Amino acid sequence: MRRRERIGVWLKNRERKKTARLRFVSVLLLFLFASTSCAADDTRGNPAAHLLPGEFASEHWEFTTRFDSGHLLFAEFLITNIGLGDRNAAASGHIVTPDGNTYRFTNGRRESHWTLSSDRLRIEIGASVLDLHDPAYQIQVNKRNVRVNLRFRPDGPAVWAEAFSPPGYTLDLLAAAVPVEGTLWVKGMTEPVTVHGTLAATHSWVNEAGSSLVLRRIEFFALQENFPLYSVDLTTPKGSRIQWMVVKQQGKRVDESHTFELSLGGQAREPRDPGYEVPGAFHVKSAELEGQVRLERVLVRNDPLAALPQPLHFLVALALDLRPRRVWALSPFEVFSSTDPSPAEHGSLRIQGTGVTAVTFLNPMPVSQPKVAAWISAVSQVPQRPDYSCEASR
Repeated sequence: MRRRERIGVWLKNRERKKTARLRFVSVLLLFLFASTSCAADDTRGNPAAHLLPGEFASEHWEFTTRFDSGHLLFAEFLITNIGLGDRNAAASGHIVTPDGNTYRFTNGRRESHWTLSSDRLRIEIGASVLDLHDPAYQIQVNKRNVRVNLRFRPDGPAVWAEAFSPPGYTLDLLAAAVPVEGTLWVKGMTEPVTVHGTLAATHSWVNEAGSSLVLRRIEFFALQENFPLYSVDLTTPKGSRIQWMVVKQQGKRVDESHTFELSLGGQAREPRDPGYEVPGAFHVKSAELEGQVRLERVLVRNDPLAALPQPLHFLVALALDLRPRRVWALSPFEVFSSTDPSPAEHGSLRIQGTGVTAVTFLNPMPVSQPKVAAWISAVSQVPQRPDYSCEASR
């Protein structure tokens, strides 16, 4: 209880400081732009599908969920103009059981063979449904080896960082850590189990090939309802880094940083292909927060194009210059206030827990020749471990 009180005091103090800053900034902006007409981007914060016109446009709704039962769910819904025709849609995901087994599900439909509601808030792709209508969003999957029926309420309006994304890439944080409930079943269970847990959700879109904008994306989800922290680090193909870290609670940015130190360290987790190495740990430090995240166990390692027939796989990779990989890892963490409060102040913060790190490669990171030689030498000397296997649905 004392720990929860400290967190609450810290969040309230941060909110008071932020409110004072916002009042000043609001007045300043009013004077600066009082005589300037500007059109607001009504797509920001709106979870509905945007149906982008670009030839290689794509739009993603991604969900990271940890249940009290020990199960984890990583799910994605996608609308894209890539492929034959425009506005193709797909849903895919993985369920990881407490004993480490992985069950994969996929659904894909060409244009006119999936359903989008008139308000663009309900997407039905075969046996997979995403419903973004208030008051409770829903995720439903009804496959032969996976069944999911989940409900969650977003924690207020979405938040985003205007200065975060490279031009052409947009990301909204719909939920940082909200309660989720429902039922879950995988092949081998006698009946569905009732589950409760915590969910994070993002909505991102690009109007051109994503591989031209982003090389690697590292996301960390604390998945703590009392401290809903989300951080993301983007590396562009030119090597520049763009970052955003936010504590989102009830639709408000309780704490936010666009310039923080992110140092990757530790031994790479499950190194296999040069350029796709995942760090064993990373350290984050901003003006207000500091933390250490350790990637303890790789849960899923996936090639999003692996399900495509080989000729199509080759053509897509060639046409889009795309060789993607995705990795999810269970990540114990510790976050504390980087300021040093006086002994009389009771707002000191120190949070420990276990979150999830998601690393997405659109293409492999550049690898120096010495690293390639060292990797080849290491692989030749170490017995090869079998590939991670997962039961994929049809």
